[in-house]
Amino acid sequence: MRTRLVFVLALLLSGCASEQRFTLDTLWPYGNPNGPRVHSETALRALGKTPYVVPIVPQAGDVWPGPVQPMPTLSEIQNDANLPLGQDYTPSLPSPYPPGQSSQ
Repeated sequence: MRTRLVFVLALLLSGCASEQRFTLDTLWPYGNPNGPRVHSETALRALGKTPYVVPIVPQAGDVWPGPVQPMPTLSEIQNDANLPLGQDYTPSLPSPYPPGQSSQ
C-alpha cells in the first residue's frame, strides 16, 4: 500500500513530464539542465551562492552642496515685490532707452 502511495505521489509531482524526466531534473547533481542560466546577484543569492559584488568606495573631494541659503524674510520679499523677478533678474535684451533715461 505504501509503495503505491509513493508511486502515485511521484506521478502527481511529475506534472506533464514523465517520471524519468522529473527524477532526472530533480536529482541531477549540477542543477536543472533545462533551467535558465543564472547571472544576476539576486538569483545567485536565491540559489544560496555568494555573488561577487564590487565594493562601494568613497568619492574623492567634497560631494555635498554648499550651505543652505537662508529663507527670505517678509520684509525682504516686500522690498523685492516691485522688481520684475526679484534681485537676480537680468533682462536678456538690452534696454531700448538711451543710458540715463527710463521708461517713466
